Amino acid sequence: MAVHPDFQCRGVGRELLAEICNLADKSSQEIYLESTPAGLKLYQKSGFESLGNIAFFEGEYSLTCMLRKPELAA
Repeated sequence: MAVHPDFQCRGVGRELLAEICNLADKSSQEIYLESTPAGLKLYQKSGFESLGNIAFFEGEYSLTCMLRKPELAA
């Protein structure tokens, strides 16, 4: 997921992610993703947990593998 720079810091990414998580919860699906450092806080706040990192270009660039389990309705 990416948000055009003209629309960043306005909650657009958070709202898109909330809708995706809501759909996954309704169908009891896990969500897997690979995050850049810029997206880590957003994903962590949405319940994603780190599974580990993938380093590229001799460690100059990395992605964090993340998983979010569905939240069960009460």
